[in-house]
Amino acid sequence: MKRMSKLDYLQVSNSAINNNLNEVTFSLKPLERGFANTVAVALRRVLLSNITSLALFAIKISGVSHEFQTIPGIVEDVTAIIMNLRKVKFKYNPEFVKDGEIIKATIKAEQPGVVTSKSIEISNPSVEIINKSQEIANIQKGALVIELFLRPGRGFISNESNKKFIQNDSLFASKIESNIKKGLFIAVDSNFSPVEKCSYTVKELNTSSNKIEEELLFTIKTDGTVDAKSAINQACKILVAHFMTVGDVDAMKIDVFEEEKINNDEPIENDVDINQLGLSVRSLNALKRIGKTKASEVAAMTWEELEQTKNLGRKSLDEIQECLKLNGFTLNKGDE
Repeated sequence: MKRMSKLDYLQVSNSAINNNLNEVTFSLKPLERGFANTVAVALRRVLLSNITSLALFAIKISGVSHEFQTIPGIVEDVTAIIMNLRKVKFKYNPEFVKDGEIIKATIKAEQPGVVTSKSIEISNPSVEIINKSQEIANIQKGALVIELFLRPGRGFISNESNKKFIQNDSLFASKIESNIKKGLFIAVDSNFSPVEKCSYTVKELNTSSNKIEEELLFTIKTDGTVDAKSAINQACKILVAHFMTVGDVDAMKIDVFEEEKINNDEPIENDVDINQLGLSVRSLNALKRIGKTKASEVAAMTWEELEQTKNLGRKSLDEIQECLKLNGFTLNKGDE
């Protein structure tokens, strides 16, 4: 194979001088004709959609059962509070936060005034807030208690997808502890991408020569949750790992692919469809509205969670508990 010219990599921006690690411009040359676009397009696409960061995916507010509710004594409604919370940027160390790990954060505000992201307390000390002045809500009277749930991810995940995630007890409920007794989990949109800007230009070198070479100038800017150099490093690892798979290159060992998982989730023996529990139409419809289809799914709920379910009164709760018992199931006792 004919060898190519040795490449020179140079950081050409003054971001390091200004102590701004979030924006970097680098130069790569001399590239053979066409290679500047080949490298830049692949790198840009990965940077914009596949860099991992930490983002909010669910919240729980004391006394709140849905996202369109208003809170007595709070200026903003729940929808506005969610929009403000999504603007809070979290930075984390991947060495201390595992893939799939759920990070819990809490806001407890009891005094009138503006509540900002500075008041957020995070359970994992390796996670920090970048924009501590982000306004979340204004309290006129009363108190505001919010639990935030974060996880690492890539790209964009809609609140509908997150809703399915939090309804899966094995993925969510079994991994978290909530101190808010009156209130339901609310899924939110998650934007994990930390890259705000990604652009490049290509310059031709030695145009008078028979062999025309190129210089690539590439600029990347992040939101601060991941510094620019780390984002580039992560993108390059992802690309190299894919090329290794295609070309069977053994020179480098880069682990960016998930290990094949063996599904050990066995269906619960003698599980019963909720249609067969003998419930009244009112109770049956209320359970279906919150996505419950099996007796085991209903049994995984606590009495308090059932109490907060729309259209379920005391009579319906007693009925559900009795029907579960007749079919060999009991409600989750929760934290006693």
